[in-house]
Amino acid sequence: MTLSSCRLVSIGCVLLFTALFLIAPEKAFLTAYASEAGQSSEIEDLWIDMSIGPPLVPIFNGAARSDDIARVEHPSQVGQLSEISNGRKMVIFKSVAETEKLLPDMAGEIDIIGYNLEHGPATPVEEQEDPVGSIKMMRELADEYDLELALGPDHDFALSHGVDMAPFVDIFVLQIQRQQTKPQVVTDFVVPIVPQLREANPDVEISVQVRTEGDVQAITELISSLEADLDGISILTSPETVDVAQELTVALRPDSAVPALGLGQYTAAFVLAVVGLIVLAVVVFFRRQQARN
Repeated sequence: MTLSSCRLVSIGCVLLFTALFLIAPEKAFLTAYASEAGQSSEIEDLWIDMSIGPPLVPIFNGAARSDDIARVEHPSQVGQLSEISNGRKMVIFKSVAETEKLLPDMAGEIDIIGYNLEHGPATPVEEQEDPVGSIKMMRELADEYDLELALGPDHDFALSHGVDMAPFVDIFVLQIQRQQTKPQVVTDFVVPIVPQLREANPDVEISVQVRTEGDVQAITELISSLEADLDGISILTSPETVDVAQELTVALRPDSAVPALGLGQYTAAFVLAVVGLIVLAVVVFFRRQQARN
């Protein structure tokens, strides 16, 4: 083999090992997250309630168990739930009137009615003024269509009327996402209220809602610290944080078939290196043939 040919082969080897170097951190990263989650296996027993969009459907399908929940934040997104292959399906409604109007056309496509009761323009004033009466009406609608009812009140409504509303719901979601970087604040809110909710309704399932922002290990540690008080974990996602949602799902379900992080980028690098090797091999072959002739 000529000196130039050796150089070409050397360049090809460098390309191949560079690609393998790029892929190695991805595998190590996934292994580390799975190992970290395995240290707190109790959180794997919690069901997952995830707000989904098109990029998150395969992530949810890869991880979902029969008790997990795929959630859309608006009735207009109900069509996305048709792609869910496992678990329960939930649509979030902002008012009783909206539920009465839209539920009849989609009741057969969902398992759970979600009701966000919050201080703000999204919730009608009359419902804010009578939260217990509002949840009773939502309960009647859920029973009429044989559906479960999930309630996600804001912090203030949870404290002021949570115990009175708990008897009428199947799932109670405690919103902690705005304070998730302050573990003590979250603990001071969640730990006292959970036994009160369970006393009011022994059958209620309780989750805390976190958002897919910040450090995933910190989020999982927060969940682990609250695990004994919970039945599930609700995950608020966004189109901009799909990567964090993937990481969090891997951490919560290390044995699930969640699509690998960054696979497209690293696969492209590997394919490029292989193609480069093939091209170099062809060049070396023809040069050797020419040398022989």
